[in-house]
Amino acid sequence: MEFLGIEREAVFSPGKVGADAGILRAVAAQLTAQGHPARATTLDAAHQLTPDPATLVFAMCQGDLALELLRHWETCGARVVNRPRAVLDSQRFRAIPLLQRAGVAVPETVLASASPGIVDALGKFADAPLWIKRGDVHATEPDDVVFAHGLAPVRQAIERLRARDIRRIALQRHVAGTVFKFYAVANGFFHCVVAAGAAQPSADVLEAMARLGQQGATALGLEVYGGDCVLDGAGALHLIDLNDWPSYEPCRAQAAAAIATYLIAQRDESCA
Repeated sequence: MEFLGIEREAVFSPGKVGADAGILRAVAAQLTAQGHPARATTLDAAHQLTPDPATLVFAMCQGDLALELLRHWETCGARVVNRPRAVLDSQRFRAIPLLQRAGVAVPETVLASASPGIVDALGKFADAPLWIKRGDVHATEPDDVVFAHGLAPVRQAIERLRARDIRRIALQRHVAGTVFKFYAVANGFFHCVVAAGAAQPSADVLEAMARLGQQGATALGLEVYGGDCVLDGAGALHLIDLNDWPSYEPCRAQAAAAIATYLIAQRDESCA
C-alpha cells in the first residue's frame, strides 16, 4: 500500500467526527483516482497494521497512544504527514513558546498551571479581557476555550478546567477585531472563511494572512494545517490558533485535491 490515512480519535473531534473523517476519505479518493493505492482507516484498525517502509501515512490522530504508534512507524521508515513531533508541538504549552521565538504575531499569552492562586499572581493581566484555554490539546468541549473579563469570571473559568484535572492553561489577551478562519497546505493552498456580516478581506490582507499561517506552521513543523487570526483596528493580523489537520469542511473538495498533490510529492521525494 502506498498511502494510508488514519482518522482522528472521536474524543478529539467534538461534533466533527464525520467532517474529520470526511477529509481523510476525500484525500484517499483523490489519490485512488490518480492511480495510487490508498485508503483511510480508524486508529483501532491501524494498530493491527504493519506498514511497509514505503508507505506514506497521512494521519489526523492526536492522542498519546496514536502518536507513539506513528513515531514507531517513522523509525521503521514510513513518512507521516503531519509528523508526530509537529502534532505534539501544536499543543498550546509547546506551541506558544515556539511561535513567540519564531517572531510570529500572537496575542500576549501567559502559560500557567491551573492553580487557585494564579489569578492573583498575574495581577492586572488577569483583569483584562482574556481567552482562557486548556494548555494541551485543542478544544474537546465548550469549556476548553472561554472568554472572560474580570477577576471573578477568570477564576471561575480556571476552576472549571482545574475540576476536570486540566493542569496546564493558556491565558491569552483578547484582541478586538475581525476574526477569520483559514485552511492551508504547505504546497501553497490557502482558503479563508469570512464570518457572516464581515467584509471580504483585501488581496493584501489575504496574502498577509497566508504568510502568517505559513510562518506559524513552519515554526511548529506542520504541513497540513488551519487556524484563526484577528485583523485588528490598526490593520495588523494576530494568529490566535493554529491546528494540525482541520476538517476543511468549507473547502473539502479543493483541499483534498491539494493535500493529495502534496502527499504524492512527498512520496516521490522520499523515494528519490
